Amino acid sequence: MQHRTIRGRLLYTGAAGERGREWFAFTVHRDGSRILRAQSEIEEGEVLRDVTCSLGADWHPRDCSIRLTVADRFVGSGWFRFEEREAEGEIYTMAEGRVSQRVATSGRARAFGSHAIVNDGLMTAMFDPAGPRRQHFANLFMSSYAFNGATGPLLLPIEFGLEYLGLEEVTVPAGLFRCRRFRYVLGGSAVDGHPEYDNWVTDDGDHVLVRAFVGGPKQYTYELASLERSLLVK
Repeated sequence: MQHRTIRGRLLYTGAAGERGREWFAFTVHRDGSRILRAQSEIEEGEVLRDVTCSLGADWHPRDCSIRLTVADRFVGSGWFRFEEREAEGEIYTMAEGRVSQRVATSGRARAFGSHAIVNDGLMTAMFDPAGPRRQHFANLFMSSYAFNGATGPLLLPIEFGLEYLGLEEVTVPAGLFRCRRFRYVLGGSAVDGHPEYDNWVTDDGDHVLVRAFVGGPKQYTYELASLERSLLVK
């Protein structure tokens, strides 16, 4: 096969111990484009989310599908596509029924927050290392404004910033990794009031999430529990 694969598992923990988990896989093609597949389980609220998203070699999203279940009941599913001047969604949810969305954009959307935690690491790829340590981004979308993403999914606009906090070596159950640390700057955004949120991602160009931390009052940690990689066949 003319691609390489990255597979892993994230462990969600809080003050009471394990509170969820996420399995993910990336297919990375020779041109740098990639497909993310992720399954997330959150025990409080009994949230189950399945996500498949594709990114171009420029890290801009191309399309994404999300299916959401809460307490073993279907909540909604949606298919999203991001063109050069438009973002669109075809969605069915139990709350809203059938929804078709079309949003004009100034260029292809820069990122799409699907609520897969591993995807939060991928979104740090939009940070320009040659720019200032704190950068603001517009032309972004997410699937839900809820903290646990247990609504929708819908095509929802958002703007926020990223602050680069430097290189760190991080030890997690999957091992020791050299990471770039970022802080999401969410004050004044559509999710204003979100606790402080830091991501540590691999410093190897793949932006694999190694650790994430949500500050008080939640005090949630997400850590890479396993990781395996296959090589690209030349």
